[in-house]
Order: sequence, then C-alpha cells, then structure tokens
Amino acid sequence: MEYFTEQDFLSAKAQRKTWLIIYFIVLGVYVLTSAGLLVWYLLLPYQSPVITTVKLIHYPLTALFVIFSFVYLGIPYKRVNRYYKMCLNIKTGHREEWTGSFFEYDETLQDKEGVDFKSLVFIEWNQYKKDYFERKVLVFNEKPFPEIPENATVKYVTQSNVLVSYEII
Repeated sequence: MEYFTEQDFLSAKAQRKTWLIIYFIVLGVYVLTSAGLLVWYLLLPYQSPVITTVKLIHYPLTALFVIFSFVYLGIPYKRVNRYYKMCLNIKTGHREEWTGSFFEYDETLQDKEGVDFKSLVFIEWNQYKKDYFERKVLVFNEKPFPEIPENATVKYVTQSNVLVSYEII
C-alpha cells in the first residue's frame, strides 16, 4: 500500500508555489509604491516642505517590508520549502526495502531536515550482530499513521528512513 504518493508531492509543490506567489505580489506592491514615491520625490521642487513627508512615508514602508520579508521567508516559507525538498527527495531518491515486525506507534515529534515526523517502531533482525533491534521509521506528522496491527510482519519501503510504502505479510 502506498503511503507517500505522487499527489503528496504535487500538493507540496502547489503549496510552495502559492507561498512564493504571495511573496512576489507583496514585493511587486512594494516596488511599485517605492517607484511612485521616488517619482513624486524627483518631481518636487528643490527644498520643498513635502520632501519630508515623502521620506516619512517611504522609510517606514521599507522597514516594514524588510521585517515582513525576514519573518515570511524565515518562518512559514522556509518550512514549506523544506517540506517540498523532502518530498522531492523521497520521490527521486534511492529506496530501500525492509521487513520487520511492527511493535508500536511513537507520537513523539522528531525533526529531520526541518520537517516534523512521528514514527513507527519495528523489530528487525540484524544479520551481522545476530540480534534483534528496534528501528524507527519516520512518517509525516501531518499524515495519519498507517493502520498496522500489532506484531504484524510488514514489508516496507523507505527513502532516507521515511516510509514510502508498506505491505502487511
């Protein structure tokens, strides 16, 4: 059963595009306003008392735009962009297949490359150490856990330890 689908990648891509469009619209409004204020400033006569008004409008507007850019690009867009990059990596990266016995769900949030994950815990056999060990396979925090019965043997595919698909054997 597919856990990470092409639709997940397309959704992340669309979300990233939406956030970029919003930023570029705000940037366009700022540039047009700044250009208008610059033209107004250049058309004013020398030592006009209105020059101070133009500066009092433009300087705070620039400060607000710079603050907005740091906050917008530093928090929400950065998270969306990291999620998109993770989805792209999952879509195009090398996938590995494993088999293990499902043990439990782990709701603890984990951060990997700026994306929040929760995990599935599997018990696997290590051929080299000749012992069983717990393996935590990451699933996206935004998506629900896959329905796997306890102690079920599961064949699963991961990319960078993120669940891509699984099959209950």
